[in-house]
Amino acid sequence: MTTKRRRGAGTQRPGSSARRRAFTLIELLVVVAIIALLVSILLPSLNGARRSAKAVKCAANLRSVGQAFAAYLAENRGVYPPSYIYASDEGGGYDLYNQPYGHPYGYLHWSWFLFNRGAVDPNAFTCPDFTNLGTPRTNPGSESGDWEAGQVDQNGSGPPGSLTDWQARRVAFVANAAIVPRNKFTRELSGGERYNVLVNESAIKESRRVILATEFNRNWRLAAVQQGGSLLSKSHRPVHAFYNLGSGTDEYRASAAGGFTYGQPGIANYGLWSLSALEDRVGVIDGTAGPEINVVGRHHPGGDKLGGTANFLYIDGGVARKTILETMKMREWGNAYYSLSGPNTQVLIGE
Repeated sequence: MTTKRRRGAGTQRPGSSARRRAFTLIELLVVVAIIALLVSILLPSLNGARRSAKAVKCAANLRSVGQAFAAYLAENRGVYPPSYIYASDEGGGYDLYNQPYGHPYGYLHWSWFLFNRGAVDPNAFTCPDFTNLGTPRTNPGSESGDWEAGQVDQNGSGPPGSLTDWQARRVAFVANAAIVPRNKFTRELSGGERYNVLVNESAIKESRRVILATEFNRNWRLAAVQQGGSLLSKSHRPVHAFYNLGSGTDEYRASAAGGFTYGQPGIANYGLWSLSALEDRVGVIDGTAGPEINVVGRHHPGGDKLGGTANFLYIDGGVARKTILETMKMREWGNAYYSLSGPNTQVLIGE
C-alpha cells in the first residue's frame, strides 16, 4: 500500500522556528577590511589612469595648437608670430617697430594670432591638469572667473578689470623664445645692443627635433611677478634655455664674443630645480628668481629626480612627453638663438 505525500511535507514554511543565520560582527568586519584593502590597491591605479588621461588630453590640445601654427606659417610666408606685442589701439592693431611703451591697450599674445583667424579653438590652449585649466592673462578683464586669487592687472586693479588682453582666457602652454620671440624689436624696447627678430622656419636647423612650445608649470605664480602685495601674471612671456657667457640671462646685452650655452656652466642639472622646490616660488619667468626654464611643467606621470614629465610640441608638429632635463641634454631648444639679432647667436656644444 502506498501513501501519498502531502504537498509541502518536509519543507520549511515562513515563520517557522528555523531561521537564516545572520552575519556575526567579526564576519562583517572581515568583509569591510577586504573591501578597504581592494580600494587601497585599486585607487593608485585609478589615479594613475586619471593622470594619464589628462596628459593625453593636454597632448591632443598641444597638437591642435601645432596644426594652427602650421596654418599660420602657410599664410605668412613661413614666419612665426611674436610671443606677444603691445597693442597700439583698442581694436587690437599693432606695429612691431612702433609699440606704445606703456602698453595702455594691453598685450597681443601668440594664441590670439592663431585662434583669431579661426585656425583653432581658444580652449585648445588649456590643459585639464591645471586647477583652472591654465595660467591667467596679465589683464584678464571683467570676468571674475578669469582671475586668480591675489592677482592684479597691469594697472594694479581687479578683479574685475577694465583692460582685457588679446589672448586665450587660460593658457597652459608657453612658447620657445628662440623661435617665437618677445616684443623687443627695437633697441629702445630691448634696452641693449641686441633686439628680437621674427624667425622664418627655413632658418631653423634640424627643425624636426626643435621644441616650439611646451606646458607651463601648474603653479601659475612662477609665471608672475610681485606687484606690491599682489601678483601680476606674465603668461605672455616665452622662455628660452640659454645662458650667455658674457651677460648671463640678459640676452639683449649679450656680447658678440660671449656665446650661448645650455644652462649656466658649472651648475648641476643646467640650473633646473626640483618640482618640490618650485611649489611656493614666484617670479621665475623673468629670470630674477632663477633660470626661467624652470617655469616649464613637470606634472604628468613618469619623470626623474626633478619631477614628472611634460608634453613638448616640436617644429614638425609632433608631440612627445618627456622630462625637461631630457630636452636639455638632447639640446632640443635649438642650436642657435634664432630670434636674436647680432653675431654669434650659435649655442656652444658644452653645457
